[in-house]
Amino acid sequence: MGKPLRVLLVEDSEDDVLLTIREIKKGGYDPVFVRVEDAGAMRTALQEKTWDVILCDYQMPQFDGLAAISLLKKTRSDIPLIILSGAIGEDTAVECMRLGAHDYIMKDKLARLVPAIERELKEAESRRKRRQAEEALRENEERFRVAQEVSPDGFTILSPVRDANGRVVDFTWVYENATVASWNGTDPEAVVGKRLLELFPGHAGTQFMKAYQLVAETGEQIVFEDEYRGETIANSTWLRIIVVPTGHDIAILAQDITTRKRAEEELQRTLESLRKSFGATIQVMVSAIEVRDPYTAGHQTRSAGLARAIATEMGLPQEKIEAIRMAGPIHDIGKLSVPAEILSKPTQLTNIEFSLIKEHARTGSEMLKDVESPWPLAEIVYQHHERMDGSGYPRSLKGDAILMEARILAVADVVESMASHRPYRPSLGIDAALEEIEKNKGILYDNAVADACLRLFREKGFQL
Repeated sequence: MGKPLRVLLVEDSEDDVLLTIREIKKGGYDPVFVRVEDAGAMRTALQEKTWDVILCDYQMPQFDGLAAISLLKKTRSDIPLIILSGAIGEDTAVECMRLGAHDYIMKDKLARLVPAIERELKEAESRRKRRQAEEALRENEERFRVAQEVSPDGFTILSPVRDANGRVVDFTWVYENATVASWNGTDPEAVVGKRLLELFPGHAGTQFMKAYQLVAETGEQIVFEDEYRGETIANSTWLRIIVVPTGHDIAILAQDITTRKRAEEELQRTLESLRKSFGATIQVMVSAIEVRDPYTAGHQTRSAGLARAIATEMGLPQEKIEAIRMAGPIHDIGKLSVPAEILSKPTQLTNIEFSLIKEHARTGSEMLKDVESPWPLAEIVYQHHERMDGSGYPRSLKGDAILMEARILAVADVVESMASHRPYRPSLGIDAALEEIEKNKGILYDNAVADACLRLFREKGFQL
């Protein structure tokens, strides 16, 4: 079965219709067709059905090709119309094409008909898709325009002004929506054609110029935040500004983030207040430890300082460094439950005494578990004697099961302990402490933590 084809034949000769249809079928089509001979019948056919192609004789008793072309144009239809004629001069054929015919074919050369139809069908499909794309673009542009007009976000288009070397020296205002106009106190129509530095002659204009020049000259998008300062802080406006290249121009989307900024500032003040309060609580704990055992308090403070330095050397996020700063000075708080005579015993500890001391990690965690803080203080204290190979205590944790903060504190704890005097032995020295870390890195101690600690002492002159 051939390909379907809907054909409107404007033809007075029955024989010519049969020849034409036979030629179309030879070309692999199964045509559905209607024959008309006058303007009224053609008009009715166009109104009642959809056609793929119109094949029109040039001269008929009641109608002619030029009239058919004119009628088709009035319907604003894009159906391809091909003139078929037994005798038509070149001038007449050209005139038909000028007025709107898509092609002309002599009836004694019908072999050209199917290729001509196929070509016109392809072109008609191409025109249809192009129209659809254009209509969709127009609709999108209209939606975009309306959306920008009513958007709570500011939208501006600027065109760069370049000097003779091609450097951007200013920008011309092309468009601004109502939101930008309300921020700037401008008339959206009056600012068109104005220069950026004319509208913003001060510091703001200079700052905007730097950002906009970067986009115009590199073709890369940038995002930044800036503050429009009002007469007082209360009526200042914070904006998040997105600048993107768009063809020759640049587009600027500005979002009012004042509410968010105010909330962030208030949250920051609250957090700072909480940090101070929490820091004071930590200091009270340290003081309590120091009264009972000055050695333990000094050890915790020195270990905490080294742990913070290691974390900083590793480039850890600020919240982890802050966690170490808070947990470090109280990591041995559980020793408050250990008898003072054991802590300060000048001789080697017995197994039972050492088992009591080993309980301080768990006890310290218990003391801190109900303390509300943004950091896992209780867990850091619980884990600071764990080792990467699982040989530590009290839970024999291994590898990634140990918090990074606890891994750092473990290394700092060992270095400070070995380098400092104990009640039962003199200092072993910093070199011995660093040799211990180097020998057991990747086994007992985290590789990255150990390397950072060694760099601090051997390359950067760190001292306890």
